[in-house]
Amino acid sequence: MDTKLISAVTAWMKTTDLAEFCYEKDGNSIEIKTCEALPEPAQFTCALEAVSSPAVGIYHLAEKGQNLTLKEGQEVKEGDPLGLVQSVSKTYPVTAPVSGKLRIINAEEGDAVEFGLPLFFIEK
Repeated sequence: MDTKLISAVTAWMKTTDLAEFCYEKDGNSIEIKTCEALPEPAQFTCALEAVSSPAVGIYHLAEKGQNLTLKEGQEVKEGDPLGLVQSVSKTYPVTAPVSGKLRIINAEEGDAVEFGLPLFFIEK
């Protein structure tokens, strides 16, 4: 296709209110879209806050001898204990980063977890 034709069509498009132009001749085709023709990127929001594992290790609900019960739908406050991760050399507490409802529980007692793995999701 002739580049002069493409340049002329592009210049003409700028003078119109068209958002899209398609042209075909002798088996050649061209399609031009202005910025206005492009769809807006989707904007997603999420009310869920992930609570991730602080280390590689084994997830426990509570220290031995202590009792902690977690249920989906339960209200939690920022800083509330959600269990702990026991690594080879250290125990890491898992706490609620925000206040809200505990919506998804991914971790169960004794699960092997990786660093950054979402253990819970809290709805803000």
